[in-house]
Amino acid sequence: MDIGERSKEGEGSREEALVARLRRFVEDSDLSFYKIASRVGTSGGTLSMWLAGTARPHAEEMAAIEKFLESEQSTESRRRSECS
Repeated sequence: MDIGERSKEGEGSREEALVARLRRFVEDSDLSFYKIASRVGTSGGTLSMWLAGTARPHAEEMAAIEKFLESEQSTESRRRSECS
């Protein structure tokens, strides 16, 4: 296996983990599916395909997903600390 193949393999597992985190967020969120898609910067159809595994997010889209999830996580952390 060459470096390029290992890089793609690592990227694939990173992508799968990120989509799994996004899937959990969608399942647990009070936000609508389409509101989540909009905040990620994509369409509901594309988000649906990512979650179903019929399409894969590109590098820029993965960055947008990460940014969205980090933003939502920090928002949730602030809410919890305010309620404590």
